[in-house]
Amino acid sequence: MKRRLYVETWGCQMNRHQSEGIAGLFRDAGYALVDSLSDADVVLFNGCMVRQKAEEKVYGRVGAVVEEKRSRPVLLGIGGCLGEIRRNELLARFPAVDFVFGARGQQQLPGLIAPLLEEGTRDVLSSEEIGFSDIPFERESTVSAMVTITEGCSNYCSYCVVPYARGEMRSRPKPAILSEVRQAVETGYREILLLGQNVNSYGTDLAAGGGFVELLDEVAALGPDRIRFTSSHPRDLTVEVLETMAAHENIAPHLHVACQSGSDRVLRAMNRGYTRDGFLEIVRSGRDIVPGLNMTTDLIVGFPGETNEDFEDTMDLIERARFGSIFAAMYSPRPGTASALMDDDVSDAEKSRRLHRVLDRQREIALAQNEQFVGGEVEVLLEGRTRSGAWFGRAADHRTVVAETIEGACAAGDLVRVRIDGATAASLAGAALVPVGGKR
Repeated sequence: MKRRLYVETWGCQMNRHQSEGIAGLFRDAGYALVDSLSDADVVLFNGCMVRQKAEEKVYGRVGAVVEEKRSRPVLLGIGGCLGEIRRNELLARFPAVDFVFGARGQQQLPGLIAPLLEEGTRDVLSSEEIGFSDIPFERESTVSAMVTITEGCSNYCSYCVVPYARGEMRSRPKPAILSEVRQAVETGYREILLLGQNVNSYGTDLAAGGGFVELLDEVAALGPDRIRFTSSHPRDLTVEVLETMAAHENIAPHLHVACQSGSDRVLRAMNRGYTRDGFLEIVRSGRDIVPGLNMTTDLIVGFPGETNEDFEDTMDLIERARFGSIFAAMYSPRPGTASALMDDDVSDAEKSRRLHRVLDRQREIALAQNEQFVGGEVEVLLEGRTRSGAWFGRAADHRTVVAETIEGACAAGDLVRVRIDGATAASLAGAALVPVGGKR
């Protein structure tokens, strides 16, 4: 009987894509992939370290495996960025954890756990990074294919654990990227999502082959219906990238650029390498060059030393930039980072107050933006159905669209025209679906 594997993931899209690779590797090693922890013989938690809250979510799930272990043998492994940083601490803290794996070298994971299955020992698995290689991904979506173009980051922002967990930035060879994109398009994927901690720095570590602009051009030429990319660092985002977005109809008018703060003083302390005015110039240039551009961002509130004046600078930036959405979080110190040595002097209560102000104001801005679409039509790439049976998907600028009424047969992966008759801060609502393109 095949051993059964369950993978649970926290954190960014890089983590999700890494889990797709892990699942594909175990599938090819003879495992059956299951959707429930209670059905698995091997459980993998691919964890995140970017925030303390994300770390604690993983710890909260260990108890579910403890319950399973009371009645049957189950092997539990914790990995990803969390496993890379915490390593031996996890084995010491949680007796239920059988092994820990890191954020790199997953290609060797099925072979590394084989002895543990036979011997019942506990270990921190040490896998040597063997560079980029073809991995048999078990993709979670049938519509959008994630494709890695860089791993790691060399920016060393003072609050960020990523360089310590994933290493310095490494660009994947372009032929491998283009081959994976070509295969995904031929298989029927309508959207390609290019992934990296900082996609704009792609190619800067390679002797030849061009940079991110050249890669975008070549991916666009392969003909996917939509191309998106994330994440972009403001310091490395050039006008040429924006012009390339505008030059190709299949590059989505959506740009996620992490701002993190609207205060120059805080940005310097964060080691971000740009100013608030420089960021706002990116916003202006982006909207001037790319028609209909939807800009989204990340923000941290309560960074060490952030005063009320610093925070008001962030609120002012939100007013000026008018983001489509914001991923905001309260600052939490991360081990090994420069900011962990700073005095975490903003109280939890004040961090919470600032976070709620950001989110409340952003909901108002997002609602006002979304209401501008009411009465018009948008083209939507369908992703699936809600529990109530309505279709949902994304507009070209990455806004969520939900539609109840269907004209004609539709399926996930179809491109449709949706007539918008309502809006919330989170999504657009449509009265009808009008198919304009079948599934590949």
